[in-house]
Amino acid sequence: MYQKIITYTFVVTPLIFIIFNIILNTNIINPFSYLITSTGYISLSLLMIVLFIPLFKIIRDLFDRKILGLSAFIYTLVHLLLYILDNNISVKYLYTDVSSLLYIQVGYIAFLLFLPLVFTSTIKAKLALKNNWFKIHRLIYIIIPLSFIHYYLIIKADYLLFFIYLIMFILILILKNRIISNE
Repeated sequence: MYQKIITYTFVVTPLIFIIFNIILNTNIINPFSYLITSTGYISLSLLMIVLFIPLFKIIRDLFDRKILGLSAFIYTLVHLLLYILDNNISVKYLYTDVSSLLYIQVGYIAFLLFLPLVFTSTIKAKLALKNNWFKIHRLIYIIIPLSFIHYYLIIKADYLLFFIYLIMFILILILKNRIISNE
């Protein structure tokens, strides 16, 4: 029970921060752009945390990975929906973006690859799919690099945060590899 409370608190806290920041921070010129960017950061962060949690028992006992993963998807979905709203729900404009902007194409592919993880996140699906469930959930190792590419292609000038995320992801993969090798 405490695990779910901690996890939901952890997942909702960034949303509360974003809302208060939009209300109180007069330096935010375009709230839609800020929301789109923020939900992207949160989603990517949650995905990396989902990979990080199994590495340490104390953290594994504190957080519910399923809730974190589904929350990452919800933030990703909100990210996509805000982008669609920001473009006035214009199918023509959205089609133009998808057909001509690589970062949008990569983002859509990452989103579409996320769907099997969401649809197979139930206990019934896990039992029905057996070992295939693990294969499907390895898509996270494709989704995160695609998310990095999506993010990289958007950056105009400041690459520092991108490289911090990238280094963290590489370190998580190295840790996972070492732990698996030692088992």
